[in-house]
Amino acid sequence: MNYGNALKIGRVRSKQAAQALQSWTGVKATAVCSVRPMRGNDPDTAGDWEPVGQGCWKDICRHNGALGQGEYHLLVVDKAGSVKACSMERFDLCTVLKLADRLALPVAEPGRGELWRAMESVEDAREARWRALYADA
Repeated sequence: MNYGNALKIGRVRSKQAAQALQSWTGVKATAVCSVRPMRGNDPDTAGDWEPVGQGCWKDICRHNGALGQGEYHLLVVDKAGSVKACSMERFDLCTVLKLADRLALPVAEPGRGELWRAMESVEDAREARWRALYADA
């Protein structure tokens, strides 16, 4: 598909993802990615493009800026992991997990995505606290 057609389709999908993120969580969101090169193509030389996928999953990503260490963005991604929408604000891990819980989408990449790993670590910590509480009982 040529870039212009892929962009038209992808913009609609990204905008809808941003609107969903914002309406379900109450945080400001922005559309991020609308197109990507066809699989295996270098973006600098790609002639064929595809819009971001139709499906939506939720994920998080750590903000790597100098002032934002330990803060996260809430994301809506497609099946391939391309980011379609992103929270405009950054949040601590506890807050972003609560926001992700409000976002009525499945978790991206079960077992591998950043949100999945964060949820597992919180669950592991919760289990450890319960075991410690009832170890003396």
